[in-house]
Amino acid sequence: MSNSESSQELKIGDVVKLKSGGPKMTVVLFNVGIKRFECLWFAGEHFDKVESYYFPSDSLQLIVE
Repeated sequence: MSNSESSQELKIGDVVKLKSGGPKMTVVLFNVGIKRFECLWFAGEHFDKVESYYFPSDSLQLIVE
């Protein structure tokens, strides 16, 4: 899957995870300028903290539930 195919398949609201593992995250924004997806996820001991970061599309995997 190429970068362009990957970025076209993901959309805001999709649940994803890093291909290398980690928590489930929600795609909240695609930044065209840096070609990255901003994702949010719950963190902290009681999952009471929200974290966010911009990830390249090639590092993300769609979770189909």
